[in-house]
Amino acid sequence: MESVDVFKLVVGAWIFAGIVVLGIVLSDTVFVTSKLLHYGNFARTRGWFSTSALLMAGLGRSLPSAMVQAETAMLLYYEGKLDEASQELDTITVFEPPNELVGAYVVNMLVCVDIAMGRYQLALDRRKQWSLQAEHSIIRINEAEALANLGRWDESLEHVKGLLETTELVNTGTALHNAWVLAMRNRPAAARAEFALAKEQDLPIDFRSEYHYAEAFVLFSEGDYPGARHATERGRALAIRASSHRNALFLLGRIAFQEGRLEEALEHFEAGARHVFRGQGGDGLLAWGDTLASLGRHEQAVEAWKLVSVRDPESYAASIARERCGASAATGS
Repeated sequence: MESVDVFKLVVGAWIFAGIVVLGIVLSDTVFVTSKLLHYGNFARTRGWFSTSALLMAGLGRSLPSAMVQAETAMLLYYEGKLDEASQELDTITVFEPPNELVGAYVVNMLVCVDIAMGRYQLALDRRKQWSLQAEHSIIRINEAEALANLGRWDESLEHVKGLLETTELVNTGTALHNAWVLAMRNRPAAARAEFALAKEQDLPIDFRSEYHYAEAFVLFSEGDYPGARHATERGRALAIRASSHRNALFLLGRIAFQEGRLEEALEHFEAGARHVFRGQGGDGLLAWGDTLASLGRHEQAVEAWKLVSVRDPESYAASIARERCGASAATGS
């Protein structure tokens, strides 16, 4: 073979190898880009990060497995599959080198799923685990929910004071959180003032039911039970997440109880307890037990109170339920 032919073969081989390598790089980039666009769409739907921000943060590096796992856990939580969501969460590790934007996106999803599962203290520890430097107001609002579920009401309100970001979502999220806590603490006037600052259109579509549930809590604290029921039904009609459907049942049970329709209240509470979503909800289960006790069904009431500690053991409701069980045992009822 002539030397020129050998030269052509060698050059041709190198060109072919280069094309293969380029193809691999481009296919990987296309894969990463498509995934980031997918997650960016979810982020935009939730009203937090933009697609472009995630693309800028994530391109040029491999897609963090933590991001994929966190998104998977989030979607499982939306469907009410908390055991499967837990399996995803418990294998997630902090990726290196940490990226603030992508890291915050992952941490926010972890906090949301932790709260849905009643793992409030873990939710409060997530930012520290990931060494996030910026404030990330949306995460702060979600952490405030964890504090409220622990019964740390004043600390919860304080946690969302003076947030640096002033986006529509942050403002509405803060107002709704404050309205809910203040209504729960029987401060209807303050709750009403906070709720007036919220706008339904500022929320992602999968959280808009919560706007109406917050209004229902405010109306409930004001003693307007028919209004609270109508607000709950409006929210129920918009519900997307499994948790939103279940929350409506417990809220309707509370309202029916206050209106003296105890059997109807029990129907709602029992439907809520049977619902596929079984995270959080300690206050609803506690109210179920209280309704049963008011009807003289003490053994069933104790079983409902015990369920609070099974499904929502860290909650303030669990501590109240344990007191109820202790008092019932002491009186022999």
